[in-house]
Amino acid sequence: MTREYPQEQLLAFVQAMANVAASDGRITEDERQQLDEVVLGMGLSPRDEQVAALIEGEFQKPGRLSDIVSKIEIRELRVSLLRMLVEVACADGEVAAEERASVNEAAKAFGLDASVTDELIDWALASIKLEQREREIMAKLL
Repeated sequence: MTREYPQEQLLAFVQAMANVAASDGRITEDERQQLDEVVLGMGLSPRDEQVAALIEGEFQKPGRLSDIVSKIEIRELRVSLLRMLVEVACADGEVAAEERASVNEAAKAFGLDASVTDELIDWALASIKLEQREREIMAKLL
């Protein structure tokens, strides 16, 4: 992220992402890695005690996503969060119904169009498939 945001809003961002990753009852290595990359990209550390506790707390007992995202007031941060939530939900190449519902819940809490969110999820899944296909083709060349 290129801009400075209040710490409490960044922590809510991380908490929301962990919540969506945990919403289907399992956290894959891909989802965990994606979350760590986003945390680092925000200028935070996944090893920071506060950040790690927040993530593990959501993994163990996810809270209400609408309560978490209501802490985020900056529109740019909301849109960025929605995009990252989609990435985390799609990280393993599929989106469970619970993950899709969580992402749509966040969009609704932000006053964003859920149909656009579904479109974004479909695009992310298609992109993952294209990247996988590219790796398969490149492997044949090597």
